Amino acid sequence: MLDRSQELERIALIEALNVLDPALGRALDPITELAAFTFDVPIALISIVDSDAQHSISRVGLDSFVRVERQWSICACAIESHAVLQVEDLSQDPRFAANPAVTGPDHLRFYAGAPLVTRSGIALGALCLIDRKPRLLGEDEIRQLQTLARLVVNQMELRMSVGRRDAVSGLPNRQQFQSDLGVLGRQDGGHQYTGVLLDVFDLQSTTDAGQVLGLKPVESLLRQASLRVQDMIGEFAQVYHVAATRFGFVLRDHSHEQVEELLDRLRERMRRPLMVGSIPMSPQFHAGVCAFRPEPDQTADLLRKCLVAMHHALQTDACVCWYSKDRDEYLRRRYRLASDAGRGLSQDQFTLVYQPRFDLSAGLPVSAEALLRWTHPSLGPVSPAEFIPVLECTALMPTLSRWVVEQAVQQAARWQTLLPGFAVSLNLSPRDFDDEQLWQRMAERLQMYGLPASLIEVEITEGQWLHSHPAALPQLRAMAAAGVRVAIDDFGSGYSNFGYLAQVPISHIKIDRSLITGLAESRTARLKVDAIIRLAEQLGYRTVAEGVEHEAELELLRAWGCDEAQGFHLARPMRAEAVTQLVLACRAGPLADA
Repeated sequence: MLDRSQELERIALIEALNVLDPALGRALDPITELAAFTFDVPIALISIVDSDAQHSISRVGLDSFVRVERQWSICACAIESHAVLQVEDLSQDPRFAANPAVTGPDHLRFYAGAPLVTRSGIALGALCLIDRKPRLLGEDEIRQLQTLARLVVNQMELRMSVGRRDAVSGLPNRQQFQSDLGVLGRQDGGHQYTGVLLDVFDLQSTTDAGQVLGLKPVESLLRQASLRVQDMIGEFAQVYHVAATRFGFVLRDHSHEQVEELLDRLRERMRRPLMVGSIPMSPQFHAGVCAFRPEPDQTADLLRKCLVAMHHALQTDACVCWYSKDRDEYLRRRYRLASDAGRGLSQDQFTLVYQPRFDLSAGLPVSAEALLRWTHPSLGPVSPAEFIPVLECTALMPTLSRWVVEQAVQQAARWQTLLPGFAVSLNLSPRDFDDEQLWQRMAERLQMYGLPASLIEVEITEGQWLHSHPAALPQLRAMAAAGVRVAIDDFGSGYSNFGYLAQVPISHIKIDRSLITGLAESRTARLKVDAIIRLAEQLGYRTVAEGVEHEAELELLRAWGCDEAQGFHLARPMRAEAVTQLVLACRAGPLADA
């Protein structure tokens, strides 16, 4: 006997697959006729058993069996069998002896039914053979009947699922969702609609469960989740299974408040634990919502807009987020930057500027940090804070970094003519170290331009990324061994662990601007920066303060023994020619306020 959850799952799949469609029955008639001929029986049926009745969607003989109440359905017993249910004489079996089909004019005696089991393990009905005289099938005949039953299921899934149905839940899929939206956009213009996209499980968690338990328990988990969504939403809208853990639907004539109230009730229902194997799993609930009018341009873009809203909910850990045009434009701009960067590099839209760094004891600029700038032909100047995170997610970043290294090393070599000993620092991202030839290429450029390695400094961000990039540490050590200086950038803004610094051959620590800004007014910041400088000195590291914008900050840093400083108070980022002029002027006579 199927338990309630299994039966609900089975009924939901019957409804979702639409297997009671007469067109499907007509397509299965040749198999039914083949079964009657092969086994020489007067009656053969392909039946579907739902919650109320047995429906013969294809049959040979016995027209009275088009619909049979479930209490009298012999196939209802067959679907609970793991093998062929065979009854030699129904009149002699206590389960069926009182059945009207046995006691009445149909005078049924023999029955053999093979369950129609889907690939997901759910029995929808049975392929059955019926005779008016007792008989039994041999083992070979049973195997033949099972083969025909599998053929029926294959035809069902092929006809009803290919391209339009999700194989796990049986729900209409994303292609059907888009198709139905297209029909809506062409036919219905008198209502207000709201599209909803749900994410009900963390994909990584379900993937991990699948690796341990196999796919069937995970599929069962998703079917259970789909049943919950259907149970709550089914009276209002058709539910679609649009991605592995995501469901979509469209509400008609619901106000903003009604949508949120419905989703709040759905959230409470969805967050109850579901069983996968013997493990209770806690579904998540993140919904992206977008109001729209049933017009072709809006229906065509609905799923994307719901996805924008849903990802906002995921990123902010919110239950529900409505579509935001501003956020959409922000994402589109990011995409445009990512797609335009390659062309920008080839068309010389990228340039380098340099921000001088001052030795605080001598008051002189001793190096300059190479900073990347992008002037987009239509967007204008784009901040590195905007485009660098975007490009770090693309395959272009290593190419761009190689261009920066080339330009910076070349400029450092030029400066040696006028500014002997003046160094250049450049930033490298974690992605750059995925290139195992990074240091080799840099060494080749140093040799090409005759530049001592000691006049190049590479800046890397602090953090545990070094452990996930196995090529990073060996290359950093090779750089340091050759004389390249290695600096930890933005120290104090994140991981801030002196312990891991022992693994990295660093020479400089750059204290993050977030600790320097307002230093004179913040006792906590003063304690932190003073402690960092003292500990770094004891460990043999030089300290560099970033973002110095006021004289009071500079005085404190000098008093604490900070080695170098960089910031708008000392010098803004500038062209290489301006750096040359500044350094020459300072070397001729140090600035009075430096």
